[in-house]
Amino acid sequence: MGWPQAILLTAFLVLASVAVSFATDINAMPIVVGGTALWAAVDSHTIELKRYKSGLSYGPIVLCVAVALLWIIAFPWYLVVRHRIKSGRADLKATAAESAS
Repeated sequence: MGWPQAILLTAFLVLASVAVSFATDINAMPIVVGGTALWAAVDSHTIELKRYKSGLSYGPIVLCVAVALLWIIAFPWYLVVRHRIKSGRADLKATAAESAS
């Protein structure tokens, strides 16, 4: 998923959250933000995000907090990085053994 698609998906989630909020008088945005932050944390562990070069290469807990606090930027960024990892286009970090030689 490239940046345009990630931004469109994020915008769709915002609009859907607003629509649900108007229809039910319940603010759905915290549910969307919390749910996507939690999903990103669990998924980052599954795809081993920490092994790759990225500004988001943190553990699941730090990533969850970062996505929750900076959702409008961090969530689409996570989607782009995730797509790069899944498609095999992400660069791995150098290991300690490689760095020493």
